[in-house]
Amino acid sequence: MLDDNDFALASAVDTSVVVLEELSLHPQPEVREAVAKNPNTPTKVLLKLGKEFPDAITANPIFNLLLLENPESHFVRLSLARSTTTSESAIAQLSKIEDKEILLAVARNPKTSLEILEELVENPPLFCDDENADESDFDELFTAIAQNPNTSESLLLQLAEDGSSYVKMAIAENPKTPLSLLNKFADWRSMHEAIARNPQASSAILEKLAGENEKEIRDLVKNHPNVSETAIAIINFIEGKPGTSIDLLEQLASDRRASVRRLVAAHPLTPAKVLEKLAQDTDEDVPFKAANHPNANSTVLEFFAEFLVKQHQRVSPSNRARYEESAVRLVRRSDITPKVLENLLQMNKYDVVSAIASSLKTPPTILLALTDYQNQSSSHIHFLINLAKNPNTPSDALEKLYLKINQTQHPNTIDGLHDIASHPNTPVHLLEQFAVHSRTDLRAKIAKNVNIPISILERLSNDSDSRVSSIAKQALKARA
Repeated sequence: MLDDNDFALASAVDTSVVVLEELSLHPQPEVREAVAKNPNTPTKVLLKLGKEFPDAITANPIFNLLLLENPESHFVRLSLARSTTTSESAIAQLSKIEDKEILLAVARNPKTSLEILEELVENPPLFCDDENADESDFDELFTAIAQNPNTSESLLLQLAEDGSSYVKMAIAENPKTPLSLLNKFADWRSMHEAIARNPQASSAILEKLAGENEKEIRDLVKNHPNVSETAIAIINFIEGKPGTSIDLLEQLASDRRASVRRLVAAHPLTPAKVLEKLAQDTDEDVPFKAANHPNANSTVLEFFAEFLVKQHQRVSPSNRARYEESAVRLVRRSDITPKVLENLLQMNKYDVVSAIASSLKTPPTILLALTDYQNQSSSHIHFLINLAKNPNTPSDALEKLYLKINQTQHPNTIDGLHDIASHPNTPVHLLEQFAVHSRTDLRAKIAKNVNIPISILERLSNDSDSRVSSIAKQALKARA
């Protein structure tokens, strides 16, 4: 509500200079404008108010006196350059003055003609001290021209060619800017807020902006006159609201912003087909989210395995731990395929290979190949034991493991021999060797082997050790 007393004081010709100075800072614009019109207001105050109320300054009775007294003063020229009542010929003369503040006022004046604006772009007066001034020195001037309502489409295109980011942002907000240029600007995230403020931005462009992280930009899109249902749906998706369609998830999986693709990869409704695409994403985090999704199928995991191997090869050794740990977790999943395991073997890292050796999903061919895996660490015996424990390990692999484990001088050697003696795929000739082994625990192990021939069992039933013979007799009785 307007303060009538302050307004009356600001308008009165007998109000003191001190009071007028105070009222020039009044929170109500009507009061400040009255101060700008008051002939008793000092020039220094009028100069400050001129930017906000240019026409009030030139309408002030004192201005004509100042114009007559000193038409070339900075205050007079700047006031004329700002005012919409200044003639075109006067503005043209002002546009030749090498004064930055005056030129900016001319460029911002909505009454400045297109011809003058074009001349300022082609031949801007040199208001810099440096004679070698380049276009960056005229950023403020060109920005003001780009914001002027009289600027033409062709002039905006000209400014866009070499203009700075500040100039381009001003162009992006101008309603005259062609959609083709706005669409190009939409590829630059730094331009999104400016584009969202342009009342002529198309619905297709707004859909590009709707997925931004910044709430201010999303709010501008939401309240834009050209906003589409799709843009609203994208905003709702970004803000975690329910109702996102599968079609929209498929569309957003190709969004150029990694932040959006991450959200798609983590969305509970994202189908396997979309996750397959995301598992091959170039962003570091998107494949991880896709692989950990409940809807991830075997193809997703295969793509993820390829991603892990490529990243492992690309980064320095000090940065490989994340990929190795992820590979081990992937191997331990119950839904992996042999192709996943084959891919991950390329890492050639002990922890990964050891996990593959233990996996119930590892096929016999890979297990056989792993018997030749070389590792010089003291833990290699544990790797061999893992192979011996795996129920998929074939007989020819068990033969190789028997030789390797039996020749190893390690406290856990006997554990490996126990696993081979118990394994259902252990060949008969190895079982026969165990049947005459000096260790009773090994003879007892093969007596429990489900595939031991009856002839060996009968021999063990007469074993000198009562525990071995008892186990063998029970096994024979079970087969009778």
